[in-house]
Amino acid sequence: MSEDIGRRLARLEQQVTAISRAPKLTNASLEDATLEVYDDQGSLRALVGQQPDGTSGVTVVNGPTPPVPAKPTVTSAMGNLVVSWDGKFENNAVSPLDFARVEVHVGAVPDFEPDASTLRGTVESAQGGTVTVSLGYQQWWVRLRTRSLSGTASAATAAVAGEPRQAHTADIAAGAITADKLSIGSTGNLLVDPGFETGFTESRLADLGMSWAKIESGGADSPCCLTIATTGGEPRWMPYDPFAVNPGDMYWLGVHYRCSKAWLGDGVGISLVWRDAKGKILNTSSVTAPEPQADGQWRRISGKVRAPEGAVRAEARLQAGEGTAGEVSFDNAECRSIMTSAASGERAEIGPDGVRLFDGQGEQVVSLVTGAPNYLSLSSHDGTSVASISDTGAAGFQSLSVAGKLTWQGDDLQTVLDAMPRGLVAINRQTSRVETTGTEVGWVELGFDADPTREYRIVVDAHVSPSVAGGELRLRLRDGGAGAPDIRSPQVQSAMHQLVRNGGWQRVRLELPVSGSVLGKGKHRLLATFDNKQGPSGQSVTLIGGDSYPGFMYIEDVGPKLKETGGYNTGGGSSSKPDPDPKPVPQQYTTTYTASWSGSYSRRSSYNSYYGNQMLQGYYSENNGTQAALCGFPADMVKDLAGASVQKAELFLYFDHWYSSSGGKAVIKPHGHTSRPATFSCGSSSKSVDWSRNEGKWVDVTALFEASTTRGFGLDPNNTSGTYYGRANGVGGANPPKLRVTYTK
Repeated sequence: MSEDIGRRLARLEQQVTAISRAPKLTNASLEDATLEVYDDQGSLRALVGQQPDGTSGVTVVNGPTPPVPAKPTVTSAMGNLVVSWDGKFENNAVSPLDFARVEVHVGAVPDFEPDASTLRGTVESAQGGTVTVSLGYQQWWVRLRTRSLSGTASAATAAVAGEPRQAHTADIAAGAITADKLSIGSTGNLLVDPGFETGFTESRLADLGMSWAKIESGGADSPCCLTIATTGGEPRWMPYDPFAVNPGDMYWLGVHYRCSKAWLGDGVGISLVWRDAKGKILNTSSVTAPEPQADGQWRRISGKVRAPEGAVRAEARLQAGEGTAGEVSFDNAECRSIMTSAASGERAEIGPDGVRLFDGQGEQVVSLVTGAPNYLSLSSHDGTSVASISDTGAAGFQSLSVAGKLTWQGDDLQTVLDAMPRGLVAINRQTSRVETTGTEVGWVELGFDADPTREYRIVVDAHVSPSVAGGELRLRLRDGGAGAPDIRSPQVQSAMHQLVRNGGWQRVRLELPVSGSVLGKGKHRLLATFDNKQGPSGQSVTLIGGDSYPGFMYIEDVGPKLKETGGYNTGGGSSSKPDPDPKPVPQQYTTTYTASWSGSYSRRSSYNSYYGNQMLQGYYSENNGTQAALCGFPADMVKDLAGASVQKAELFLYFDHWYSSSGGKAVIKPHGHTSRPATFSCGSSSKSVDWSRNEGKWVDVTALFEASTTRGFGLDPNNTSGTYYGRANGVGGANPPKLRVTYTK
């Protein structure tokens, strides 16, 4: 039976209602696609499905501006600001459902605009939180702003000021935190605030009630120092917090000290007071100034100490002995642990000052340290010492091989050798006989290369036998140069000998002292010749040589070329020449003068008494600027050189330090000061010389030296490059300046 229209309409209505109530995506999926979500205004708010970067998920975009967070609370801490947000928003706004974080921004001025460069941290929870920001010691300003999931940022809060706090009693109460509980840091110094520049020591002095101690400006190459007044007539010291030790531990102590010019006291030093487990003092180990000077100058003391048996803690002290006047200042205090492989016997020690090695008997065999004597001893496998360098620089070796330059007393060894004779350079022995009857004949040819800087002695020596007595033998020396010599070559010397023995032998000799410059540089073939004259008719003469009585000719290098001195003098006898000059004939001298004064000058200006007689040149720090130095020589030099003709002037300097370990460059200039001046000045002519550390050498300064005006020399590079910063020994040093002058007078 067919369904009526009413029933059919009712069934269709039920089906439509069921469809409208069913899930719309029950059987749907997104295949490599994205579902976009829009608000009622048609603005895109979210992306569901595959994202633009290839990932899948839900991304919120174009979200509304989130509310402004409430102002932060800013609290000062040591080197930090602690920024807190309580989770609330301005105008009691509700936290947005797309909340992401609250950003913490810090700037140096209150109206700074937050951006990526000012972001210092974030609070990720909508419930609030705290962020600690490390900052410098000055006033800073903090602003917050909210960031939503869509990346939209709110406006920033008003700025809140804050300033990190330095160490103060609120952070470290005296005695509350001991040194063994502190994080000392990478420097290894066990003393807190060693330069007295952080404010910690100043607060400590106030807490301990040390009214006689203060922190003031003007340290040892640093801004501040600790000063203790020594007017109380009793010992005074500034203690540091104790730290844990073990018996046998070794420590290196060091400090700069300065005694005021009015100081009257009984010692200055740095010490460690050793205590046992009950706090009882066991002993005190001190490093003291050997002879404190009341001159207002900074000096440094250092040394090592060892913890005694039973010691569990140590307390460092900077101490001034009993005093009745003046002050003692301290700076750059150090207490550092020394690494050692054993408490005694054979061991190695490594400390801030260097390395020490000890043998089985506990004796030091190697000491490579600063501020103390250094020495080195090397032994073979069986313990036999084979080489050593003493603390005075004396060295001993089984053998020594030097590939480069070797110096002796400041001179290159080659220079020393050049000043000595070189001995025979050519020689010939003859055992044959040569005869002549009045005609000049050659006997021996001998060649050599002449050096114009050297002096030579040429000798011909033989026996002669005339057939009958009478007349004379003439020996001649002829120079053929580089060619073959003969009896026509230029004669350079001769010798006459009377033939007095009838048929007998007699000794004959010719000698010529001559410089290579007179002969001429290069090859010379010398020929010794002879003949007989004015003898009986038919006389013959023979030059004789045999195995047991050889004749010989030799050429000897007798030393460097000399300037010819001396002059004509009749000695009071009759002569056609005029009488001799009453003055002595010229004579050559070489005189060495040791400097009589020296010193350094800050900024190439005023004398720097801090360095005493040392000679510093160049720039190291702004404290002294570019330094220069002067040294002068005694009045005897002026007297000696009056009227003299100077051939050579050489200056000796010893540099024990350069900025670079490879050495530096000295700039030498002459001056005319007869004593050390208050301010620096010198001549403009100069000579630059490369120098090594711990090297002393002679430098030829003839071109800078004028006998009538030069009284000494200066070091004056006038250059801030580290190449020129060096220190030379002055008067009173182990190797003071010297001047060696060669002159005729």
